[in-house]
Amino acid sequence: MQTSFRQYRSEAASHSHDDFHQIIIADLGMLELEVEGRGGCVSGRRLAFVPAGDTHAYRALGMNRFLVLDVDIDLAAQTGLERFWYQAGASPYLEVGAGYAGHLTGLLQGLEQKRVISRIRRFSPDGQGRLQSENLSLRHVAGIAVCENTFADDAFVCKTLGEVLCHSAATQTDKADAGSMIPMRLQRLLAWIELRLSEPVGVPEMAKITAQSESALFAAFQKHLGTTPMRWLGEQRLQRAYAMLNDPQNTMPLGDIAREVGFTDQSAFSRAFSRRFGHAPIALRRRT
Repeated sequence: MQTSFRQYRSEAASHSHDDFHQIIIADLGMLELEVEGRGGCVSGRRLAFVPAGDTHAYRALGMNRFLVLDVDIDLAAQTGLERFWYQAGASPYLEVGAGYAGHLTGLLQGLEQKRVISRIRRFSPDGQGRLQSENLSLRHVAGIAVCENTFADDAFVCKTLGEVLCHSAATQTDKADAGSMIPMRLQRLLAWIELRLSEPVGVPEMAKITAQSESALFAAFQKHLGTTPMRWLGEQRLQRAYAMLNDPQNTMPLGDIAREVGFTDQSAFSRAFSRRFGHAPIALRRRT
């Protein structure tokens, strides 16, 4: 998988690629797209999934930056990303559930930190006094400035993307499908929780915030997010921790990071992190 942060020009351009799908996530600004005649845009929680072989035109106005993931067709099939996309409606434009916006943030932050580390390692002597490029290259594609980074953790990226696509829905350009949208009071609860990941939050308090019974809260989470309230909360905490550990400027001790994401016991935090990401938090810090 090739990952890159790209800045698009205001002049319209178009192309297609046959051997990989492309996923575009907004970090800054808005990108106008037309995929095989279907118009839309990428901004905020709205991302694009451009299937391999589809011709797409694009342009952006003003300052902008987007994370672009070139996902090999075989990899997309093996990891289920293509299947998740079909389940989400098979539209080029998908709206990520409000409760999963943190996944996009964690992905952007994690890959940005790897990009910075790659830039630091960009040059190394070749033994004859010349400099060789390492991990990072800069190239220009029609209308795009591309900063490529091959130093990404594909397994983590695919897993995060799978969860994002699982909780996304095709955007409606003319009429919104009310049945697929997260109720406003649930959206307010998710935003409220994301600001309080370091605090003890329980189901009774969540139910009170949404003015409904605990059983109704569980039903709402299962219907709109496909999980339980506490599992969703635990995922947000671990995603926040992953982003913090990926930040080379963050020198907080592991115990402080654990408390920052709502764990009072560092050992419990390490176990939960290892189950979720396949390695201990200290291993991620050493790698970065």
